[in-house]
Order: sequence, then structure tokens, then C-alpha cells
Amino acid sequence: MDPYDGQSRFCNGRAARAAEGRNHYATARMTATDRTISEVTRRAIADRTVGHFDWAGRFSETDFLSRLYDLSLLPSYDHRSKTAAGDIATHRERFCDWNDDWIFYDDRFALLRCPDAEFLRFLAETVHPVVRPWPEQTDWIVVMYNEQLRVDGWQLVPSGEISGRPVFRPERLDQVPEVFEEPTGWDRVDREVKEILTRLRQARAEEQFQGVGHLCRELLISLARAVYDPARHPPLDEKSPSPNDAKRMLESYLAVELSGSGNSDARKHARAAFDLANSVQHDRVATFRDAALCAEAALSVVRIVGIVSGRRDYTSLEV
Repeated sequence: MDPYDGQSRFCNGRAARAAEGRNHYATARMTATDRTISEVTRRAIADRTVGHFDWAGRFSETDFLSRLYDLSLLPSYDHRSKTAAGDIATHRERFCDWNDDWIFYDDRFALLRCPDAEFLRFLAETVHPVVRPWPEQTDWIVVMYNEQLRVDGWQLVPSGEISGRPVFRPERLDQVPEVFEEPTGWDRVDREVKEILTRLRQARAEEQFQGVGHLCRELLISLARAVYDPARHPPLDEKSPSPNDAKRMLESYLAVELSGSGNSDARKHARAAFDLANSVQHDRVATFRDAALCAEAALSVVRIVGIVSGRRDYTSLEV
């Protein structure tokens, strides 16, 4: 059943709508059964939203919410207004006497208790290209949302593009197969993976994005040291790599462990990931996207080497 069908009750007279509508709408939300995203997660997202970005983006809050709800069918909480549209305009656009987080705690929208589909639709709309035309801010918001949503098995993923900008939709994590779970068992590598993900979520400025690139390079050095054996992995150019020369150590390692023309793409991938990590480290105008691509490339090398080394074996899978 469409959760908005019940809003038709509000059409039968303004007085009845104001009196009966509020109770009906709140009750309908609280008795919904399709909620897997906990209130803890929803409040965490609310806390990270307020003070960090304007959830309505380039729109007024009335115009933004009108993209999701028919505000003329929702009651006013103020006797001076006839509908929610007037109510919101009065208290958020004229007098600004409601708190910035009001939307999360208003019973007419009940974002802390509504069905998952409604809550996720609200989040996806806040990063729609029409609403938020700033790519770097959108990237950061999606990372933040997914950090919280992942605990309850959800994430926002690109579903298409408008003028080259991604449009996001919700997706259950169990729809995406996860071949192997962390950690790898190499202690330093595992610590650095966690640090990269933490720094990526926190990064806001160019030097912080550069820092993620530096950490990715350090991760690949730690990985190379964990697997490289000079006796087993002779250098390709007869010159032994230095202890910090992750690229040459990994090339030597993969040349032996992934020998043959059939594995040439995997070897190329490892080389490209190191080059990407190194370029972001020295990019003085690095963006979130640069840092995120660098992290993804470096982590994929960790996974590839984990598989090649036997740390990611068939016996690691739940069967």
C-alpha cells in the first residue's frame, strides 16, 4: 500500500484535516512494518546533517519538500496557515524560528519512524543533481549516508545520470555479493585500510584529500613488504627494490605469483593503482573524487594480492 494514500483524509475540510489528520498520519507511520533502518541510524544521519549542509540544497525547504510530498494535503500546526506549505514557509523562510533539524522530528513526515522507502527517498533527493549542483559536496554526503546506512544493510548507489551528474537510488547490501570479508590478517595492512576509510570520510580540504593519497601509497608499501620475498621474487630489471619501492616489489611478486599472459591485466591493475595513489599524494588541488578513486584502487590491489597469496581462499567463504 502506498503510504501516502492515507493523506486523502486531509482533504475533507480544513478543520477536520487539522484535527483528525495529525493523529491519523502519525499513527499510520508508527504502525508501519517495513522498517529495517533503525532510529539510531536515522538520528545519526540527522546529527551529521544539521550544521554540515543544508538538506534542501539550492531550494527553499518548502520547494524541496514539494518535490516529495503534496504539502497541500498535510495539516498546518499554526492557526495562521491552512496547510503544511504555509506553516513551513512561515517558520523556516519568514521567521526562521524552527530548529534546522525540524524535518527529522515533525510528525507529518516522521522521518525517524516512516517506512524505509520514504526515508531513503528523502536522502536520495537531498543529493539529486537538480537539488545539489555541487559535486564534491554530493560525494561527501553520499559517503556519510552510506557509512550510517551500511549498519542496517542499505546504501545509496548511482542509478543513472543527468547531464553527466549521478542520480542515486537505495539498494540493499545483500543485493551486492561480497566475495571476501576483511580483515586480511596482515595487521599493519588491516590497520591502514581502516585508517584510509576513516580519513576519506573526514576529508574536506585539498590537503586532506592529498593525505588520503599518501596513506594509499603507504598501504601499498606495507602490502608489498608483507608478501615480497627477495629469494622467490627476483627483480624484473636485476636491480633489487628498496624497502619503500612498493611498485617494484609488487611487480616482482605478481610476475611470479601471477605469471603468464592470462594474468597481464591483473598485473597492470596493480601498477595503475600505485601510480594513482602517487599522483593524488602530489596533487595540490585533489578532490574527494580523486581521493575516493585512489582508495578504491589501492583497496582492490589489497584484495587481489590477498587472493593470490591464499589469504582469500575458497575456504574463507561461507558455504
